[in-house]
Amino acid sequence: MSAEDEMFEALIKASGVPVQNGEKAALRKAYGSLMLLAQRTRVPGRSWEVRTLPHYVPEQDANK
Repeated sequence: MSAEDEMFEALIKASGVPVQNGEKAALRKAYGSLMLLAQRTRVPGRSWEVRTLPHYVPEQDANK
C-alpha cells in the first residue's frame, strides 16, 4: 500500500463517518486528483503571495 493510500485510509478512519464502497471509490478518486494538483502546485521557490482580484462596481446613474 502506498503512502498516499495509507493517508487516505487514515483520513477515512479519523472522520468516523461510515463510508460505503461506492462512496469510498469516488472519494479516493477525488483525493487522488487533489494530491496530484498539490504536487503540481508545490514548486520550490514559488511565490505564495496572494494578490487581490480586480473589484468592479457598477456606475451609478446620475440622472435618477
